[in-house]
Amino acid sequence: MARPTGCLVLVTDPLGRVLLQLRDDIPGICWPAHWALPGGRREPGESWEQAAIREVAEETGILLDRVERVRAGDGDGDGTPLFRGAFDGDESDLVLGEGQELRLVFPSGPLPEPMPPHIRRHIARLSGARAV
Repeated sequence: MARPTGCLVLVTDPLGRVLLQLRDDIPGICWPAHWALPGGRREPGESWEQAAIREVAEETGILLDRVERVRAGDGDGDGTPLFRGAFDGDESDLVLGEGQELRLVFPSGPLPEPMPPHIRRHIARLSGARAV
């Protein structure tokens, strides 16, 4: 198995909503034009935690104080580090720094499409919602 180069961050707000990002629709990126969790590549010298915090800030404008690493547990087996973080601001505080759109959604409600299956499973498992 190749070493992971990027991470994902499940960011929730006080209402229990999950932050999703509609990825850019450009060739050469993973899952173009799909709804996903914020995240990205680790830069040289960064810890995974530092990369997770930096990527969320760059992509959404959210400055997380800390993130918690969690097990993916979905059987995808790619080893992508997965983190959880808390956002206590308002949706109007979000700043789109990358991608096409940001959205806070309730994990138990309908999730936007298209969405990679592993992202759907991460949301369901980490939020306690049923995978839909």
